[in-house]
Amino acid sequence: MAFLLLTIAAARVAAQGSEDVRLEVSLAPDSTARGATEVMTQAPVLRVRNLLADERWTPLLQSGFPLRLHFRVELWRERDVWFDDFRRQVEWDVIVRREPLLDQYTVATLTPATSSERRYASLEALAKALGYAYRIAIAPTDRGRFYYAGSVAIATLADSDLDELERFLQGDLSSAARGGERFGDVVGRGARRILLRLAGVPSMRLEARSVRFRVP
Repeated sequence: MAFLLLTIAAARVAAQGSEDVRLEVSLAPDSTARGATEVMTQAPVLRVRNLLADERWTPLLQSGFPLRLHFRVELWRERDVWFDDFRRQVEWDVIVRREPLLDQYTVATLTPATSSERRYASLEALAKALGYAYRIAIAPTDRGRFYYAGSVAIATLADSDLDELERFLQGDLSSAARGGERFGDVVGRGARRILLRLAGVPSMRLEARSVRFRVP
């Protein structure tokens, strides 16, 4: 399925402060390749490098503000005249949160078809996890010259999204409708919303393209 996301092991992560935050879009190596020759397939691989090197994100996470990474990868076919031909796209979200009671970080990957959640015990482990690569099943089905255009929009969740996220991750989508809210929860959400309005909502958008490739 087009929405299948396969996480592949992260490459060695350089020191977070030494490189700029960036998005990389490459072509996946064929896992069946033998010897020194590496055959490239047409599947795209997206990876964010050094996200936590940007000093705005770690203090927000530690203060209880979830981060949302909205990924999109588009398949384009080159044309000799006029504009390139857009074929299709895949989108998914990664939600990063700190669990203060457990002193852990969670990374939830949400697609239209599936969701998964992983926990990390330290910022270092979280930084490595956010550098994992996503291999996306969106290869061309016809001949021609193609490339992938990828983007990721990074921001703290808007205040209107916080409640929905919490209900989604707890598996209780109807609790708000029943009015079963505790006073402490309401106060906590209100405090977060006030802080968001005072501090503003920082955001970042990264874009990248793959190399062009031909399907014979």
